[in-house]
Amino acid sequence: MRSRSSRKTGRSPRPDSTTPLIVLDDGERLIVIGELVGAHGIQGEIRLRAFNPDSSVLAEVAQVFLLSPDAGRRLASLERARPHGAVWLLRICDVTTPEAARALTGTRVAVREGDLPPLEGGQFYCYRLIGLDVVDQAGEPLGAVADVLATGGNDVLVVRNGADEHMIPMVDRWIGEIDLQARRIVVHAIDGLLD
Repeated sequence: MRSRSSRKTGRSPRPDSTTPLIVLDDGERLIVIGELVGAHGIQGEIRLRAFNPDSSVLAEVAQVFLLSPDAGRRLASLERARPHGAVWLLRICDVTTPEAARALTGTRVAVREGDLPPLEGGQFYCYRLIGLDVVDQAGEPLGAVADVLATGGNDVLVVRNGADEHMIPMVDRWIGEIDLQARRIVVHAIDGLLD
């Protein structure tokens, strides 16, 4: 979800500790967007729990990558994708029975990075923030972004430096600069924020 603060992120939440970004041998970049969680109905539709419930990328793509620990990675064509309550319902070509849909449960779904919708100025996809160095205004290192949490009001950076962990809200009061090229975030060290 895009945060409501002026520091907006296009959510691309991750499943547990699994990276949302996969770089293929040919350099193509895939973004994991959700996980298949079970069959729906009798015609082979399957439910997808999207890591970003607000994303509409599934309505805009014709193909997705299915990432399974057992079967590896395969490109799949979508016949249709539609939101359904808290999940998306997918109709994947060649998946025509509930049994075939159930067999895909637990499979992660990814899209090409180039298929993600463009963001407005000042917005960032969360996966692009993971791993960035975080420093205070004096340039003192505070750690690196380990995660980005959606809290409803605004996103929160989880910054780790060894055993130390800081939770930094993604709001202008605390975030000074995000420089993707330099792979650095500058934060305002307000009293109590980093204690």
